[in-house]
Amino acid sequence: MKKTLTKIIFSLLFSLCLPLVSHAEIELVAATVIHFSEYEKGVGKNPVTMTITDKYLRIDDSINQGADADNGFVLYDRQEKVIYSVSSEEQQIVKIKLAPVIISSPMALKVRTVKQAIDKNAPLIGGKQTHSYHLFVNNKLCSEMVTVPGLMPDVVEVMGQFKQVLAGQQAETLRYIPADLHEGCDLARHIFYPKSHLENGFPLIVQEIDQLGKDKSLQHSRALLNYKKQAVSAELFVLPEYSIIPLN
Repeated sequence: MKKTLTKIIFSLLFSLCLPLVSHAEIELVAATVIHFSEYEKGVGKNPVTMTITDKYLRIDDSINQGADADNGFVLYDRQEKVIYSVSSEEQQIVKIKLAPVIISSPMALKVRTVKQAIDKNAPLIGGKQTHSYHLFVNNKLCSEMVTVPGLMPDVVEVMGQFKQVLAGQQAETLRYIPADLHEGCDLARHIFYPKSHLENGFPLIVQEIDQLGKDKSLQHSRALLNYKKQAVSAELFVLPEYSIIPLN
């Protein structure tokens, strides 16, 4: 009886220790996790999660970071200033390095941001007042934004770095786009003024507009759902062993 009891206790202790060992092997890093709702015309709504550390920005088309890894993800290395777009379906990684935008815009771009009246009844975000702006390019309304000055400045910085890398790649492909398809809002947003939506603080809501006369059509939008600081697995920022295709 004594021997049997000893075996039971040993077995119980062994089973209790197993999860402790496995958790101890998981390296955790401090991160800011941000959930957005994103809308694209012709596609509809989908959730987007950004996970930001002092070294990386990871973007998932999911409400939980890493939950839909089978669908791929985007990883931005803040030190290398490189974007890796991971396709799990094709088992490939597209690599985009930071490249300066050295070309001139094919059309003159007059960009101005107009601050709207403050809604004093709007709820505070992180204890801070929100502000609304309209972005015009060549007197055409391009974007409507709600921003929060002073909220998560490190996140604003890395979002700007990410957009700048994309701008360099967009500039490389501009030469292949016919002149009659050039559009002021797109040129400003994606190539020549990629950080325009970040100049007045964290972008709580950004709506990209296609305006023809008095009619407005929503092309793309992103709205904050929530954010929090938490520890996440360092494995989120490890690239799979896929083939890498450099774009520049």
